[in-house]
Amino acid sequence: MSISVIIATHNRCNLLDDCLTHLARQAFIPGDEIVVVNNGSIDGTPAVVARHARGSAVPLVYVEEPVPGKSYAVAAAVRVAKGDVLAFTDDDVNVAPTWLDSIRRAMADQLTALVGGPVEPRWERRPPAWLRLPAENCGRLTAPLALLNYGVDTIDLGPRTVLGANLAVRRDVFVRVGGFAPHLGKLRGTLLGGEDHELCRRVQDAGLRAVYRPDVRVRHWVPVDRMRVGYYLSWYFWSGITNAAMDAEQPPRGRTVLGVPLYLFRRGASAGIGAIAAAVAGNLTGAIERAIDVAFAAGYAAWRWRLVMARPMTPPAKGAL
Repeated sequence: MSISVIIATHNRCNLLDDCLTHLARQAFIPGDEIVVVNNGSIDGTPAVVARHARGSAVPLVYVEEPVPGKSYAVAAAVRVAKGDVLAFTDDDVNVAPTWLDSIRRAMADQLTALVGGPVEPRWERRPPAWLRLPAENCGRLTAPLALLNYGVDTIDLGPRTVLGANLAVRRDVFVRVGGFAPHLGKLRGTLLGGEDHELCRRVQDAGLRAVYRPDVRVRHWVPVDRMRVGYYLSWYFWSGITNAAMDAEQPPRGRTVLGVPLYLFRRGASAGIGAIAAAVAGNLTGAIERAIDVAFAAGYAAWRWRLVMARPMTPPAKGAL
């Protein structure tokens, strides 16, 4: 089967250069291609793409999408992509040498519609002491860094998600379920996210199989500015906003207060007290782990009460890309 590798980029030509260098080492077959979408860059992105296109073993297609937002950029790529499978990664990612081979092996199972795998770190600098990562990188402190590892076994996703930095889906399935939802996609000036999680849910709601495979591996750049407490609190605040928008599409579950689930009020209050206690005890990691619960609850409430997001966050029309 042919694969279209899709990368959306904005003003990160140096990282994109490294990304395309690693992609060039893949075992391509006839029909494969790389599609790079310039989402409003004003740096050297066109020149980087043109240089790699001259030496590429497969077509390297350059697309411009001026409307800001990753979901819009991806939709522009899908409109020109010709592959049977769409393989998404990011401009700050280095894929493993066997990445495409692993995706092809996963998709050889005709029941598999979507696949993803581990996203490992490439640290700009040694992480701070409070940033303790579990052996399997799927904890609460890994999420803001866009890292993921569900272990060494192939598993069905179920309620879990894989990340847009390392996600492949059959093209016909992607189109059928409506692609990435633009109302949840990343926008400049925000830390909005959730389009990859929502896509995994919709694929499985359609009765199709979504899997995690440990051999579909990539490494993700982790800059210093993401290893700060302020970034973590901002990320979880926006995560609360994202989850509130996603929950708005479902009937409310359990008791709510002014549109916010009662359990979130309780969790936020308990986490606030716990964060203070952990800080006083000198447990910075514990304090941050509790403070992010407060930030999440605040973001959820802020969206429900329309204190943020001037633009309406409503789902796209069914089947729209």
